Amino acid sequence: MKTGLDVIKAAALGAESFGFGTGPMIAMGCKYLRICHLNNCATGVATQRKDIINHHFIGEKEKVVNYFKFIADDVRQHLSEMGVSKLENIIGQTEYLKVIEDMESQYKTINLTDLLYKNKSIKEPYHCKVSQNNPWDKGILARKILKEIKPFIKANKSKSFDYKIMNTDRSVGASASGYIADTFGETGLEKPITLNFKGSAGQSFGCWNANGLNIVLDGDANDYVGKGMNGGKIVIKNTSHYAQSNETTLVGNTCLYGATGGEIYVAGSTGERFAVRNSGAYATIEGAGDHCCEYMTGGQVTVLGPVGANFGAGMTGGFAYVLDEDRTFFDKCNRGLVNIDRIINEDMESHRKNLKEIILKHYQETSSSRSKEIYDDFDKFEQLFWLVSPAALNVKDLLKATTANAA
Repeated sequence: MKTGLDVIKAAALGAESFGFGTGPMIAMGCKYLRICHLNNCATGVATQRKDIINHHFIGEKEKVVNYFKFIADDVRQHLSEMGVSKLENIIGQTEYLKVIEDMESQYKTINLTDLLYKNKSIKEPYHCKVSQNNPWDKGILARKILKEIKPFIKANKSKSFDYKIMNTDRSVGASASGYIADTFGETGLEKPITLNFKGSAGQSFGCWNANGLNIVLDGDANDYVGKGMNGGKIVIKNTSHYAQSNETTLVGNTCLYGATGGEIYVAGSTGERFAVRNSGAYATIEGAGDHCCEYMTGGQVTVLGPVGANFGAGMTGGFAYVLDEDRTFFDKCNRGLVNIDRIINEDMESHRKNLKEIILKHYQETSSSRSKEIYDDFDKFEQLFWLVSPAALNVKDLLKATTANAA
């Protein structure tokens, strides 16, 4: 959608909300170069590179506001010409639409009759009459947590809390992180607060996690763990006898989606699309499904076990270590935008040191038998690791960043 007329047509077809993509991007300075996936956008809109952003990004939120003001004025103009006072009056009113008769031959076979049909016997409104739907999830656990930790957040005092959790408890940690961000901004807490959970967590466990908030789960979690997390730490382990294998899946799909910071340690495998669009979080896991590190633009992922197909598709930033015991990773990695290298060469010493420290940290956080095995016999396992890094990045710069992060 780009114009007010697009809004009018969509509303007549029944739309109540309207999504815009290209228009606001152009208003922010995008020149439609179609190189978003290369991390070197010439306008600074679609890149993580500070040098390009500082020199070329001219986008301001006021420009986007102005764009939508023009859209609103355009909608008002069309409504005025139609003799309609407000947008709600045309929602679902397909009689305002007319099928174009003069069109190219390939389009004449399209039948829009059912799309434009209107049941005139229906007396109910065609648009929503309530401001919002009452949520099924009452957020009972989340509210309890926030109530108990609020005094310690205000006083900036360190404290540990224990809770039981079920898979119907969704977005646990989000309200706590929101309160921390509202109180202290992005810097978060100086003295960390730790939330210990036991059980099976619902969707979006630890989403938008703030700096200074550490979440530890003994059990497993559903999809979207750590979604959008900004800082702090998430640790997921399972002390049950059935979950001692690294192949046991402890978290669901699309974890770390859009994360910008923080650390996550999982003493087991993850579902599909782990760390998709990750731009700053550091993660250590023991296996992953398909599409791991998809569209990743920053951060670091270490996988101490097998992965699925299409690893690193669209990855333009950050890097990953992958343990390849069965020597199948070469075929599972999408090498369109990434390079894969072994870390046994002399000039990879900084990576070996960094990787060994990561494995040790993973063991310290999770008590994982898998990470202990690899750490204790690192000389054997180091030759089985791949370093996955974006082809557009300079390897020397990547090594320098790795050394600095490990120091």
